[in-house]
Amino acid sequence: MSTPGFGPPPGEFPPPPAYAPQTPQPVPTGPEFVAFDKNNAVVIDAEGVSFDIGGQVADFPWQQLSQLHYTAQGVFLRVGITHSAGWFQECVINAKKQQKMIEWLTELGPVAAYYQAQLLNRG
Repeated sequence: MSTPGFGPPPGEFPPPPAYAPQTPQPVPTGPEFVAFDKNNAVVIDAEGVSFDIGGQVADFPWQQLSQLHYTAQGVFLRVGITHSAGWFQECVINAKKQQKMIEWLTELGPVAAYYQAQLLNRG
């Protein structure tokens, strides 16, 4: 004797809701860089650049960007973007120690070069 279960009978599933994705979307691939301190964070990956400045998150897809910039000033890493509309946005992250800054710059250099080349090739 079978026990009644929950939900529709086997083989009779309702159609997925209209807002459900019909096919999996390909995930962009590429190198990534993440740096953060207690107030701010920056993520650079295949989707674009994200800044978290004091809890306010701003995402900038590569399609909207014309340039990616970065520089070190003591123990502060400054990462900036130039939007295709011409304006500039920057995020500053405190490494606290020079060794951490060296680590960040070692990781960031190749990632930034990769995406800067992509921006240049896009024309």
